[in-house]
Amino acid sequence: MTSVPGTEEPALKKIRTTRMAAKENTEQALPEIKKDEVAFSHVPEHGFSLFLAKRQKTIHFIRHAEGYHNQANHAYGDDTPCTFSTPDSWQYQDARLTDKGIGQCVKARETLLHGVNPELIVVSPFTRTLQTAHIMFGGKGYPFIVHNLCRERSGKFTCDKMRNKAEIINDIKPIYDHSYDHIDFESFGFVAEEDQFWTETREPSDVVIGRGVDMMKWLATRPESEIAVVTHSSWLKHLFRSFGESIEAKDKEELHRLSGNAEVRSVCLALHKGFYPEGQWVGDTDVFIPNHPSFRRGRWAVQPNTLASMHQGIQPGANHATRIENKEGKGLVV
Repeated sequence: MTSVPGTEEPALKKIRTTRMAAKENTEQALPEIKKDEVAFSHVPEHGFSLFLAKRQKTIHFIRHAEGYHNQANHAYGDDTPCTFSTPDSWQYQDARLTDKGIGQCVKARETLLHGVNPELIVVSPFTRTLQTAHIMFGGKGYPFIVHNLCRERSGKFTCDKMRNKAEIINDIKPIYDHSYDHIDFESFGFVAEEDQFWTETREPSDVVIGRGVDMMKWLATRPESEIAVVTHSSWLKHLFRSFGESIEAKDKEELHRLSGNAEVRSVCLALHKGFYPEGQWVGDTDVFIPNHPSFRRGRWAVQPNTLASMHQGIQPGANHATRIENKEGKGLVV
C-alpha cells in the first residue's frame, strides 16, 4: 500500500500521537535535571542552601533491637562470646531477638515512631533486622524490601554470619504473611543460598563504607520521599563516620556516635544531581521505565495515557510491532 503525499497512515499516526501524549503526561514524573546538573543553590555567606522539596528524602535509620549476641557480649564485657574461635560461639549465628529486644521494638512502635510515616521499609537480610522491622512496622500496609547492601559488617563474629536463605525465609515469611505484609526477599536481598561474605577476618572498613554509599545511591533513585532502613550498628557507624567531619561539633557527635538497640536516627538525604534506577527509555520519547516494578511509583509512575495505550496494543488487529520487551520479558506498548 502506498501513502498519499501529505498524509500519514493511521497506524503511524496513532503511534506518534500516543508518544506525544505519553511525553506530555510523564514530564511531571521525571527529574527535570540531568545526572550532571546541579539541583541546589548555595551561597556560603548566607549560611544555608535551598533545595526543592522533591530533591530531598527523609531516611529513618533504625538499628535492630537486642539480640542474643548483644545479651551475651554485654554480660561478658566484650565480643569474646561471639568470636568464631570461642567454644559454643556458633549458637549466636544470625542471632535472633531476645524477649528484651522484642519489648524494645514494641516500645519503639508505641513511642519513637510518632511522626514516622515511611512509604517503604528497607531491611537487612539478617533475622534480627527482619524481626525488628516487622514488629515496628508490620500490619500498617507498608511494603518491605530486603536489601543485601545494608547487611552487617561481615567476618570474625558468628552473629554476623547469616543462616542459609531458605531457613531465614521459612522462619520469617509466615510471620509477615500472618499480618498481610508484603516482603520482597528476592529482588535485592540474597546473593546466594549460603552467606558468601563471611570469613574469619573482618570485612575491610573501606568495603563497608562503599556498601553504605552504594545503599545511599540506591535510596536516591527510589520514588519514595520517606524511607525507613532497618540495619546494624557497625554498618551505621561506617556510613555515618564517612560524613560530617567538618560540621558543628554537637551535630558531628550525634551523627557519629554508636546507635543503640532499636534506636531511630533520621537524616535528610539531599540530591545534588539526578539519580536514575536501572531502566530504559521508551523509543524516542521522554518516557522512562525502571526495570524493577517497585520503582514504578511517584515520579516513575506509569501515566494514564501509557496504561491506555498498553491495552490498545492487545486489541484485535493492533500493530504488535509497537510493543517492546522489558527486563522481565513483559510487553510494553510504545
